Amino acid sequence: MVMRRFTETALAIRPGRSAASWPALLIFTVVFVYPVLRFVLTGIASLRAPSALADQASIIGYLIWNSVWLGLWTSLVCLLLGYPIAYYLARSPSRRKHYVTVAIFAPLLVSIVVRTFGWLVLLGSNGVLNDLLLRLDVIRAPVVWLYNFPVTVVGLVHVFLPFMVLSIVSSLTHIDRRVEEAASMLGAHPWRVFYHVTLPLSAQGIFGGCAIVFSLTVGSYVTPRLLGGGRVQVLSTEIYTQMLEIGDWGMAAVLGTVLTLVAFLVIAVYRVSFRTKRFTNA
Repeated sequence: MVMRRFTETALAIRPGRSAASWPALLIFTVVFVYPVLRFVLTGIASLRAPSALADQASIIGYLIWNSVWLGLWTSLVCLLLGYPIAYYLARSPSRRKHYVTVAIFAPLLVSIVVRTFGWLVLLGSNGVLNDLLLRLDVIRAPVVWLYNFPVTVVGLVHVFLPFMVLSIVSSLTHIDRRVEEAASMLGAHPWRVFYHVTLPLSAQGIFGGCAIVFSLTVGSYVTPRLLGGGRVQVLSTEIYTQMLEIGDWGMAAVLGTVLTLVAFLVIAVYRVSFRTKRFTNA
């Protein structure tokens, strides 16, 4: 009865909604779809020559590997750091968790450029960390902390950790606590309750957070460019180089298309994963 009324109501308001959505669809097509489609066609046109395709295949493969590897490491570190924080925010009755919430999400109010430059000030040759270690006689000369893969991961984790925490908190707050209480009453150790009940039921938040962090990481430019110093070459930084430094828009279009496909592939894997019985039942 309720479903029939809902269906009748949806059918009744669909024409109006459809008519109202036409301006938005037109703007979306002109502003987003057309530029992306033209960009993709430009990339395809630049690959017509087999020799060009052979020369660019190894470069594109190398950049894809670096981008995916960077995304995986950033997602993994965000997950390892973010899950305990999210669990504390979702389950702790303490009032101090509000301070933790502010500490986690307040950096979102600051520009990514400013936060990245903060790491440059902290880890630079004349930065705060080197100055402190020199004063304590721990080191005799400044250490080069910057311009490598691990520091780039640290900078990206600092930027994208709140998104992981937010996704997992949302998943944990929707878990029925009576399920965990029932497992405890049946004699399960708290760690077994967490591993067999809480963790599987929060899988959607975990995978959702990883998909968000991974997609944002492979598309990020500022942090890999500044903290990587040109040594961490990924798709986003190479697109900038090809467009504004070399002027090869065809190669930039190819890399942009590949970057878009990588992001869509992650989203597709995420959606397909949660259509399976294991995650649906959870």
